[in-house]
Amino acid sequence: MGNETVKKDGKGFSKLRWSLILVFLIANILVVFSYSNTNLLALDTFLVTALLFILAVVHGTERYGKKNILIFFLITWAVSFSFENLSIATGFPFGFYHYSPSLGLLTVPLIIIFAYFAIGYLSWVLSHILTGQYSKKLEGKQIFIVPFIAAFIMVMWDLSVDPISSTLQGFWVWTYPGAYFGVPISNFFGWFLVVYLFFQIFALYLYKYDSVNAKIVSKLSNKPYWIEATVVYGITGLGTILSIFYQYNDITVSMALITVFTMIFVTILALINILNNPELK
Repeated sequence: MGNETVKKDGKGFSKLRWSLILVFLIANILVVFSYSNTNLLALDTFLVTALLFILAVVHGTERYGKKNILIFFLITWAVSFSFENLSIATGFPFGFYHYSPSLGLLTVPLIIIFAYFAIGYLSWVLSHILTGQYSKKLEGKQIFIVPFIAAFIMVMWDLSVDPISSTLQGFWVWTYPGAYFGVPISNFFGWFLVVYLFFQIFALYLYKYDSVNAKIVSKLSNKPYWIEATVVYGITGLGTILSIFYQYNDITVSMALITVFTMIFVTILALINILNNPELK
């Protein structure tokens, strides 16, 4: 009986999480058919973000538990919400902008906070994969390396979506359009600063409070678990590539090309890393 349980755990395949991933894939494809209707597009954007958030919570709870994944959410919320409001008021660190009422009536819509957390979590996991931190507690130089790499991975996402979401779809509007397809260059340096801060804060928190017991190690030694987050990140990139069906122009084609050589490349690199790791089952 005990051996059967170990074998079952060893497979590490979660029907729940993979079912959610399939729904997430379908939702990203269906967004293509909502582009002609602004209200439907906003609704589908909420759906995709909600699914992304749920996947991050479910996947993250397996590794960190409910308390620590809540801590991660609260850290991302506090840091991102503070800097978003600061930038809207002062222009630092992103630039001057405002959000469309289609995302909500708040100055910083709640969907933005959920997106920060969800994409942040995926970037965090991929950074662990690329640095070989699978079932290990962050220690030594990895306390600073993992957040640094995760920040780059997360900015890749904003690099590919911001021109479409702001310039074309108008989900947020830049007061002083910049050189990157209407987006100020300061936005991306600001993004790197903000996301690095909440990654670093979480890393320092984990250094003190994280615990990796035998049960967690057993879960984290499975390839399917790590592939899940990698695939979700890749599907998010696919959603940007499919925007060429929204409008086929310089912006959407350029963002699709950029996504292939940033997000999709990182996805492929992470998958190769997982599949070639002899320590994972």
